[in-house]
Amino acid sequence: MQKSILLCIGLIIGLLSQAAAWAQVVSVEFKDKGFLFSDAPTLNFVWAAKQARATLIFIPGGEGRLALSPDRSNLGGFYAATLKPLSDDNLTSGAVNVVVFDSPVLLPSGTDYPRSRQSAEHLQRIESVARYFKERFGLPVWIMGHSNGAVSMTEFYKMLQKAQKENLVEGAIYSSARNGAAFNENTRLPILFLAHERDGCEKSQPAKSKAHFEQQSKSNPIQPEYLLIKGGEAQAQNPCTSGFHMFYGAGKEAYSAIDQFIALHTPAQPAPAKP
Repeated sequence: MQKSILLCIGLIIGLLSQAAAWAQVVSVEFKDKGFLFSDAPTLNFVWAAKQARATLIFIPGGEGRLALSPDRSNLGGFYAATLKPLSDDNLTSGAVNVVVFDSPVLLPSGTDYPRSRQSAEHLQRIESVARYFKERFGLPVWIMGHSNGAVSMTEFYKMLQKAQKENLVEGAIYSSARNGAAFNENTRLPILFLAHERDGCEKSQPAKSKAHFEQQSKSNPIQPEYLLIKGGEAQAQNPCTSGFHMFYGAGKEAYSAIDQFIALHTPAQPAPAKP
């Protein structure tokens, strides 16, 4: 009998510890109204850390749509290799909740610049998601844009600046950015620039990323950092959707840098007061 009781207690403790970190799809209602706006909710895949100090909202590249479903239990590829470890204290500090934003409408990439990512609906959706998770977790919100997603991120921040709402965002990760994605000279934000030295995507050239980093270094009082990733390998696929551009085989370089940068610029949350 005693052995059975101890076994049950052990199972309960195990379940409680697992519940401290979870992964699931979270739906965020979209209430903003506009001509031809979709009223579909925004689905987000979430990896929640056990002891988080910040929440990172990731905006994907491509056409922005992952087609998440409510019962999705995991994400693989780039997401599992580069983002998920930020919530895992076995691989990093495990202090970052990761939210992967899924646009319910396609965001065409365009030939010269993805102007779809400047649309009011898209930017307001990002804001609604940022506010939802800031309230839900009660932690500083960081935003990360990869490839075309860097356009979303910079356009979103400029929208916040115009509305004098910059305090919604604590920091930014500018990753394999689409050429032309740029913060303005009034930006006051810690920014980590990530690029792969062998990125073969013509639309996301490391030299363009470096030039924008240098511009920000002159105007941004919170000095940005630049990391040129060197590891990984190519893949026999579109160089703008695979291989070096997606940090294939170099996820650890990327997530280690992101983890350290967020920790540097985000103070630890105070422990709850004892009763």
